[in-house]
Amino acid sequence: MLVVACLVATASAAAVPAGAAADTAAQSATVPASPGADADRSALGTAATPPRQTGNETNNSTGVIHENPDEVDGENELDRLLSYLSGELNGDIGASTLRLSRGEYEAARAALGDDYDDSLGKYVDVEGETDGDGASEEYRTVGETQRAYVDTVREFRETRREYEAARRAGDDERARELARELTRLAEDGESQSDRLLTAFDVISNRTDGDLTESSTQIEAVQANVSEQRDEIVSREFVATSLTVDDYDRNISFTDPLVLSGSLVADDGTPVTGSTARFAVGGQTIRTAVDADGSFELTYRPARIPAGSSSVTVRYLPNDTSVYQATERVVPVAVSQVNATAGLSEPAAPAYGYADGVSVRATLRVNGTPVPNYPLAASFAESSATASATNASGQSTVSTTVPATATGAASIRVAPDGDGRAVTFAPAAVSVPLETEGTALDASAREAGNGTVVVDGRLETDEGEAVSGQTVAVGVAGREVASASTNESGAYRATFDLPSDASAENATVSAAFDGGGTNLESSAATASVRLVDGPAAAGAGNNASGGLPLDLAWVVAGTAVVGLVAAVLLRRNRAGASATTTTVDDEPTASDTDDSSEPDSVTTGTPALDAAVDALDAGRPNDAVVVAYAGIRQSLGPAAGVDDAATHWEFCDRCVDAGVAPADALESLTAGYERAAYSGLSVSDEAAAELVETARSLAGTAAPDATDSPDSDGDADASEAVGAVE
Repeated sequence: MLVVACLVATASAAAVPAGAAADTAAQSATVPASPGADADRSALGTAATPPRQTGNETNNSTGVIHENPDEVDGENELDRLLSYLSGELNGDIGASTLRLSRGEYEAARAALGDDYDDSLGKYVDVEGETDGDGASEEYRTVGETQRAYVDTVREFRETRREYEAARRAGDDERARELARELTRLAEDGESQSDRLLTAFDVISNRTDGDLTESSTQIEAVQANVSEQRDEIVSREFVATSLTVDDYDRNISFTDPLVLSGSLVADDGTPVTGSTARFAVGGQTIRTAVDADGSFELTYRPARIPAGSSSVTVRYLPNDTSVYQATERVVPVAVSQVNATAGLSEPAAPAYGYADGVSVRATLRVNGTPVPNYPLAASFAESSATASATNASGQSTVSTTVPATATGAASIRVAPDGDGRAVTFAPAAVSVPLETEGTALDASAREAGNGTVVVDGRLETDEGEAVSGQTVAVGVAGREVASASTNESGAYRATFDLPSDASAENATVSAAFDGGGTNLESSAATASVRLVDGPAAAGAGNNASGGLPLDLAWVVAGTAVVGLVAAVLLRRNRAGASATTTTVDDEPTASDTDDSSEPDSVTTGTPALDAAVDALDAGRPNDAVVVAYAGIRQSLGPAAGVDDAATHWEFCDRCVDAGVAPADALESLTAGYERAAYSGLSVSDEAAAELVETARSLAGTAAPDATDSPDSDGDADASEAVGAVE
């Protein structure tokens, strides 16, 4: 509820009743816009993002940044916030479909990127607090499907150009191969666009938004794709037809379907070739074809549902063939039969943590192998990998020993679904296990204001990273924090020192308890390394409400309007005595080697060093704001931008001057805008990425930089919806 409360308070200045939307749009049209990138962003429908500072604005809004969560329970406020978030999502969808209709595929995909996913996450949170029938599932479907559809359309356009080039070169076989690929892509596009149109309708019915224009654009794009596909198919291929003779409809794996018939072109002439491929019930069957086009095939049902009343027989010509695919639905009655599954014994005498295990599974019915059958496999209550059975009815099952595998753990295989034409009782084989020793290291450093950061790595004695395990952190025998190891075994915890301890003499302990795992316990201790310099001296008594002095002077040095106030308003709550953290993959130095590199990476500028310290102290918004301020200091002189420029004016001028790549600087600027003005918290992961972006930008600050502005180079104006070429 606290998250929802903060969102409601933040959106109060941006979310307006539906009847006031026109007035809001009219007012926003009068705000001076920065030239270049800002104008383009507005045209793309991204105006739903937090308001930007302009040259004529000051950061003295009287809007409430936070409200008491207990007071934010009015249904009207939640509904208004849900409508606001829906507007953001609809705007992103509209921007994506518009870009797609123009053939600008990268931009179309980017419009449904991280910002869309972030808004969707908030929408889901707020929807959970209301009794309304929201559209979160449909928004999720649109995000996944439209990104895939953009890729499909782009691949179709590129393949069509290859096809036209092959035709001009007289390479008929290659042209036919590409024509079949175009057919497949067009079919994929048809199913994807149908899902999108259905989701658009549901969203329009359940929200205040109207996605009619987006629907029209998707329909036009797909109509263009289908029309081109139809023209190419009629140009390249000879249509065919499939006839079948009488047959026994009662079939099973032990009593297969025996089907005879003929395969001819539409003009009645037999299809040439000595063999033909047919797809039947998920299997591919190759059979001989006589000179008159007659054939006979045998099909044993295995994967299709027992009780199926029909199967589709589809002729599959070779990619270079002149013939077009065709199919026929034949009525059947499928009965279920039982198979027997077996598993081979593991090869090694014992397996430990992270060791790979592989066994062979075999599936037969009365001695007859069951081919192309999918299996579900597991080990120690975790999923295992199993391939579909081959022609001999065999499958390879492989897995990695997790920490939770203890005692008599077994690899188990079962049917991957119920009710298939072939089923079998699950089979299992035991895997012998052994316990492995572990090694844990730890280092600790003071991060200011009595906060300590502890990090390290957990590995086996063989040097394998141990992930997903809890490390308990303590001071003077008391647990003060805990952290979970990531994929590389690294962990990090941040906590406030107990009142009766001081950083000068505190010893921090870290411990891993291997109980309930196949790993032995381990522990480590570390002395706290002290922060040197002005940051430590003023950490506890500066007058800016706890903002470290090195942060304060960097922020003040940028002369960005309202920056200090923005940082102070959005300070993360400090007062929790312990935190639980999972960190990104990164090397962690042990304090056992005093000659090792410092824990915080040297960035080359005080601002970026201060941003890293803010991250360590659990203040992601501060970190982003200060990192951005440091980049203004670094890039401003090289681009000739004065301190009075707004953040987007600064971004555009730096890009135009060629001192920074557009993508990176725009990403950092958007992150700064969120951290400084939106009233929302930036996640630790997002803040770390933005600080890393700032670090990369700091390397481009030389006055003679020659980077040119990035552009959306994938725009394909020739692919805009229109007549078929």
